[in-house]
Amino acid sequence: MGILHDTYALYIREMLIFKKNIRTSIGRSLIFPLVLILLLGNLGSTIRNLPAAVVNYDNGVASINFMNALESSGEISITSITNQHTALQMLANGDVAFVLVIPPGFSAASASKPNLVVYIDSSSPIASASAIAALEQTAQSFGAKLATQNIASRTGNSQAQPPSAASGALQANNAPSFSMYTNYTYGASESYKDFLIAGIVIMVTAFGSMWSGGISLLTDRQFGNLKTFLVTPINRMSILFSKMASGITQSMISGFIALGVGILDGGIVAGGAMGWIWIIVFMFLSAFGFSGIATILGARINKIEVFSLIGMAITMPMWFLSGAFLPTSTLPNFMQPFSIYNPMTYAVDAVRDVMLKGFISAANLLFYSTILIVFGAVMAVLSYIAFKQTMG
Repeated sequence: MGILHDTYALYIREMLIFKKNIRTSIGRSLIFPLVLILLLGNLGSTIRNLPAAVVNYDNGVASINFMNALESSGEISITSITNQHTALQMLANGDVAFVLVIPPGFSAASASKPNLVVYIDSSSPIASASAIAALEQTAQSFGAKLATQNIASRTGNSQAQPPSAASGALQANNAPSFSMYTNYTYGASESYKDFLIAGIVIMVTAFGSMWSGGISLLTDRQFGNLKTFLVTPINRMSILFSKMASGITQSMISGFIALGVGILDGGIVAGGAMGWIWIIVFMFLSAFGFSGIATILGARINKIEVFSLIGMAITMPMWFLSGAFLPTSTLPNFMQPFSIYNPMTYAVDAVRDVMLKGFISAANLLFYSTILIVFGAVMAVLSYIAFKQTMG
């Protein structure tokens, strides 16, 4: 028999075993999404300490008082006072919720005041509304008002130009007005529920890989089933391939269950039908890589307790460092390199782009997929070596 035929036959065996224990498998797949999404994703909608970057070209008393008044509301936290290029880049990266540009002459005792310019992250209606409300309240105390709303491109373009005098910005009582640009970025003020769902989906997919093909290989070794396979006229590598294939299938089922819980709880896939396709692709790529890790452990470890301990020791830190709960920019500096070299980070980022932005840029698509394909290929080769050594 050919290797494909043998792999398929053994894969069907694995899936029949999965079907026999499907209640336990589905229950395990539901625990994390139910606890984390339903609890953490619904903690409330009160927005506090939205991070903001300020570009203060004025540096006068009035501008400093304005910043102090803005921050005293408790809803705004000025995290950086920097130049405009850096501030807009911070917005594009999702490090801040909005950028406030205070032009020269704001503190001058002249009859005509220049317009203030605000670039705001509009990916979360709740957060952006909270920021606008705080800006409007502070503006009124300084005799200013929110004058215009110019909608920028939904591609995260943070390089929009400040409005000109012809843009429609209003002047009231010779006081400054705000010209507002809303950019669709994420990281600082996105819907936390959608932000969290992306991380949970990849986490459940990775954990599903660890608890399927790898455990099956280990138990077959323990109960002697593997020796029975080896004396039959089947290709030995079909055993490995069937374990990995069943692990990928079961882990993706777990991932879909997690995604379903999130959608039923109000989560949104902004990318629509195409977004679902990309989520499936990146679920598969992450499942493939972690299925390789699982089969390596299953081929080299003899006790389920040890397998579980080592599997958790591998997947939990990778999940924590992937930015599943919070943006990776919030991690301590010494943890940043671990996040950068963590393949799960890019799987989470890809699914999160689809859920929050509705698209993945061509550059990011190539970058994320390349990392995950290389990760999967390396794990597949290592699992092949480990399995071959175990089989003698």
